Amino acid sequence: MNTQQAAEAANINSNQLWLSLGGTRTEDRSPRAGQILLNTQTPGPTRQELTAMGYMLQFSDRTSGPVNAIYFDRKNGTMRGGSSNHGEDYGIAW
Repeated sequence: MNTQQAAEAANINSNQLWLSLGGTRTEDRSPRAGQILLNTQTPGPTRQELTAMGYMLQFSDRTSGPVNAIYFDRKNGTMRGGSSNHGEDYGIAW
């Protein structure tokens, strides 16, 4: 998977930790044991395996915000970048 593919890939979000953002009440941000959020593009076999492991699955079309990434390949002296397809992202290099 290259940098662009990684930026656009479906994500898994865990609701098993305290959330720093979202909601206006403490219980909106409290941990939810076993609950994870998956992208709607997550393949069926992955869904089945996670369910068999005991996870409670939720789905959304967007599981990440804007993402920009740069991979520094020191061995070859190059940089590779990627920007997600969610938000107004771009990369600049020189």
